Amino acid sequence: MPVPSSEGVLSGVVYLGIAGWAEGIAPRELLVLYSFALAGLTIGLFPSRKLFTTYAREINEGVTRDTYVMPRRHVVFCVAVMIVMSVASFALTRA
Repeated sequence: MPVPSSEGVLSGVVYLGIAGWAEGIAPRELLVLYSFALAGLTIGLFPSRKLFTTYAREINEGVTRDTYVMPRRHVVFCVAVMIVMSVASFALTRA
């Protein structure tokens, strides 16, 4: 399954804003929201980088697992950072 590029996702977000899917939100505000969400996801996944590297090496070596466990604190941190960045982008566009 192909992974969409950042430019493709960004174009889709802008199209949804222009098409009226996100009523009351200008395309410029959607760009700010998208960029803040991408930065928040990058920061939020930072503590899990070693775990993802280990899983990637195992997959390349042919090791399969039933589940790939993610520590709860990593998930909470990622969600918290995403919420903070979303609120920050909203505050930035409304100021």
